[in-house]
Amino acid sequence: MKIDKPTYLIAELSGELSSFVSECRKQFNPERVHWPVDITIIGSSGVGTFREGQDLQLLVDSIAPVIRENCFDSVEFYSYGIFPDTGIYYFAPDRKNFDPLHSKVKSSGVLFNQNNWPYNPHCTVRAGDRPDCEIDALLDSITLPQKASIDCFSLYQPEPNGGTRIHRF
Repeated sequence: MKIDKPTYLIAELSGELSSFVSECRKQFNPERVHWPVDITIIGSSGVGTFREGQDLQLLVDSIAPVIRENCFDSVEFYSYGIFPDTGIYYFAPDRKNFDPLHSKVKSSGVLFNQNNWPYNPHCTVRAGDRPDCEIDALLDSITLPQKASIDCFSLYQPEPNGGTRIHRF
């Protein structure tokens, strides 16, 4: 099978913070309610999505050892933010495990689409085109730090109102 859509490598999250993010999405970003609560390792910053046309099995075989050697099962979030000039709100995790994993997958020999943004691991709470005062107040009410569990790492192809996990590591 060849990859024929934008494909991301994500860490799928669960736990109390994940439930909070899901509730925020229901209220402020309903079109994203069916997307996994995650932190993107490959696709949204640092490098772009995996380049289309690559064989899925070769891609999996190239990055599976990297994930096994750099696997971790929890993450702590210390702050939230909003990307400048957007309405994209996010929780910022401790980067100590994400940066090396991103770097090693990037060096694994697979091909990526271009991306102009530096790597910034984050868990998107709301994606929009402008800030929203209501979500500011809600995010100010949460006590940080917060922990989340990583259920799995997966290759994910987002689509409007959902998407497809094409491989689970």
